[in-house]
Amino acid sequence: MKKFTLLFLPVLFANNLFSQATCNDEIIMAVKGNWTKRPDANMKGTQTTQIISRIDKIQQLLQAAYPEPRGIVAKWYRSMGGHYSSIDKNSVSYELNSMFYTWYCNIHVKKLMLGTEAGTGFNIWANKFGWFAGKVDNFFVDNKPVYLLTKKLGEFNGYLLYEGEHSGTSNTGTTYSRAFIIPREGQSPYLPVTKKQYLNAYLNGIEKRMLKQLLIEEKKPVRSDQAEADDKKKHLEYIERSTRADKIEKAKESYLRNYRKDIQRREEDLDKLKKMFEKEMKPARELLAAITEEEGLQPAIVEGNYVSGFEKFSTDQAGGRMLVRLNPDYFNSKLPTYVPQFLIVYWRWKKGEKPSEYFKDQLQANLSIDALKKMIDK
Repeated sequence: MKKFTLLFLPVLFANNLFSQATCNDEIIMAVKGNWTKRPDANMKGTQTTQIISRIDKIQQLLQAAYPEPRGIVAKWYRSMGGHYSSIDKNSVSYELNSMFYTWYCNIHVKKLMLGTEAGTGFNIWANKFGWFAGKVDNFFVDNKPVYLLTKKLGEFNGYLLYEGEHSGTSNTGTTYSRAFIIPREGQSPYLPVTKKQYLNAYLNGIEKRMLKQLLIEEKKPVRSDQAEADDKKKHLEYIERSTRADKIEKAKESYLRNYRKDIQRREEDLDKLKKMFEKEMKPARELLAAITEEEGLQPAIVEGNYVSGFEKFSTDQAGGRMLVRLNPDYFNSKLPTYVPQFLIVYWRWKKGEKPSEYFKDQLQANLSIDALKKMIDK
């Protein structure tokens, strides 16, 4: 009870200030936060002790960079595996998850209240991409999966800096996120997909999809000639019964003019499908035919969040996203599976929220990248 009371004394003091004056950032930042450990997720297996020691070292580096939360309640936990599992079968994936809940001024009840959603966060993933790169569904180069990086923004402490997945504006405000990868010195766990590789994979994927759709269309059943003749007769009889006498012949002519047998309709549908797919493939086919050998070896950077509907390649400057494939020579199978062979550093913050922006500033200024770098292959 004593600990609980001490924890909320700053909030009670701030609420007293709030009742006497307009709530502002100064009042919010006067609330001293704390670090809280949440239950771990999926931490199991014979290597858990080794993994915990590494995650805890990362947490210590984070807490050293941001030792005194202000206007924030900081929570963290460890986890293994998950949806974004290891990209290497000989390595275990794990992560540090940190969420930061900010205090805010509720003008309706005139009280400081703790937010229920963590718009501010920090993650480090070992041996997996996490939110740094997404696996592209049904897209392969040399029968190997392809990943789509986020937008490249520049550099951060000598590392290429990328925009995170949690960047954008919604009804809760504007969120920014950033990410970078710490690999083995002079190496990378991924390689760029070249323009030529992309174009071939893109066209192969569409051709497979086209053949599948055409096969489905070709297997659609058609009625016998007699069944179709009987149906035509019934429809003409219906026109005679339901149409004014002076319009019967015109209605019959219109029906017969537009009449198609099932097999005719199927052929027309097949032709439409082929033309649709041909139109979709045209830009890529034309570019593949005209591309020089030198240009074909350049990295494939695509527009938007998807790799479908290709029209042209993009650039980093235009906000494009690079496609990559795994580097088969990167992972060292002789190392213990719990050893981090690369790390992804990821953080996000809310624009205009003083506690969130303060966390971002402290993290970017104080996080020891060198200490994280020294954990690779250890």
